[in-house]
Amino acid sequence: MRSKKIFVIASVICIIAISIIAVNRFYGYIFKDDITDKQDDEIVLDNNIEKDNIKNKVLEDNREDLISGDNYLDIKEKITDIEPIASSKNNEDVISVDTVKEPKIMSSTRIEYQNYYTLDDKLEIEKEIEPPYYMINLTREQMEEFYPEFQLIAFSPEKVILRRIIEDRSDKYYIIKRHNTNIGVFHDYRDKGEDIQLDEYLRDTIDIPVNDLVWEEQEKLNNGIIVYGEEELSQSLKKLWQLYRLNQSGKYILKEYNGVMGVFYDYKQDEKYSSDLKQDKLNDLLKGYLRKVIETPVSGLEEELMNKLKEGITVNSEVELIRLLENYTS
Repeated sequence: MRSKKIFVIASVICIIAISIIAVNRFYGYIFKDDITDKQDDEIVLDNNIEKDNIKNKVLEDNREDLISGDNYLDIKEKITDIEPIASSKNNEDVISVDTVKEPKIMSSTRIEYQNYYTLDDKLEIEKEIEPPYYMINLTREQMEEFYPEFQLIAFSPEKVILRRIIEDRSDKYYIIKRHNTNIGVFHDYRDKGEDIQLDEYLRDTIDIPVNDLVWEEQEKLNNGIIVYGEEELSQSLKKLWQLYRLNQSGKYILKEYNGVMGVFYDYKQDEKYSSDLKQDKLNDLLKGYLRKVIETPVSGLEEELMNKLKEGITVNSEVELIRLLENYTS
């Protein structure tokens, strides 16, 4: 009886032990995958951190090369190997930074104002100034908006050119004309009508007696010589003074000129003249002393006279000049 009890107790203990071992194995099998997943997650996380560290190190070590672009492709491949570069559809998420600054007017900019006159095709610079305070920092678009009456010809921080188109003639014309016995300089009166007082347009008088000029110049001054601008005015007055002085000498030279006869003031008194002066230099000199061209071909004249005309025939008075011309042209 006693041995039977011992057998029953031993059997129960064995069953309990076997049950415990079975339960432990069962739960170990269930939670094995969960533990493995956690370990894998930890490994992936560690790998990502390591990748980030490597990428930052590559960017840091190669920052200067990346900026200069010398090794850009090599660096890009290194970064791509670690982590693919993100892209967005149609570049909607990409922000482009424009580093080029739009030109603006500065305090050192020069502003040039021009006037273009359509009737006589004259372009004049009215003035050139420093920009007023309200122009500072204006862009080209703003200038075009604020000054629609001008054409914006040039725009830069160094210089801005504004051009006004005027459907008219320039007001910088002058008329050189006889005024009493001397020469007068008048402002342009051509569009002022017929009933005008010339003295109202008189700018200046020049102390050159008109009657002491040759008759061709007298005729021009009676009709009026139109000049444009201060420079042309100055040159024309200088020429008239020279013609007056040359005419006072009373000497003229009749000479062959481009196949016909030319009447010249005494060009031989010019310091640039010499008997061996080259033809091109002589032609330039003759232009300044030409008084009149006589449209008579020299080719039909006698050989002796043709040779004289090539050298130049000097006459000492207007009367002698007229006599020679009558003989040679009859």
